[in-house]
Amino acid sequence: MVLRMALVIRAALALLLGVVALFMLVLAIFIPRTTTVLVVQIFAGYALLDGLLSLGSAVGAVRRGLPRWLIILEGLIEVATSIAVFIIISGDRPHGILTLVALWAIATGILQMAWTFALDIQRGRGLLIVAAALSLAFGVLALGWRPLALLTAVWRLAVYALLLGILRLAGTFRIRGPQPGACTLP
Repeated sequence: MVLRMALVIRAALALLLGVVALFMLVLAIFIPRTTTVLVVQIFAGYALLDGLLSLGSAVGAVRRGLPRWLIILEGLIEVATSIAVFIIISGDRPHGILTLVALWAIATGILQMAWTFALDIQRGRGLLIVAAALSLAFGVLALGWRPLALLTAVWRLAVYALLLGILRLAGTFRIRGPQPGACTLP
């Protein structure tokens, strides 16, 4: 129950990030630099909350036989990314944020894919795998997008976050555990 609730909250956070980023894009027409910095700070806050939720849900993973280290590693990467983004954005020349976000998406996508396969569920796995693959694809594509206007990068981040949130929510609500008496592999 703890893990499922954490998954629901994490999915809602991703969806909220996308909605807020889309709203900020409209605001960016009038004050582009300020809005872009604000969206990056919102992303950093999202990564921090998501990381802390991952670390918190790792406690519940012990009782379910999940590879807890995967969830802990994902949480640590997200917290570290958040701190790095806050440090970079506070500097005079905030370069490297897109690369950092791309590497974050790749790392979390790989870890989410790994722990999704480790879940003992019958339904919902496919959507969670698609969400993890979306993170991988976004990260790889973001590394290849050079040079980008910050507004374009924010637009792509907003669309990615919306899709990620929708896929995570749909996958989380479809999760069903093993049927009673069913044989499960360790």
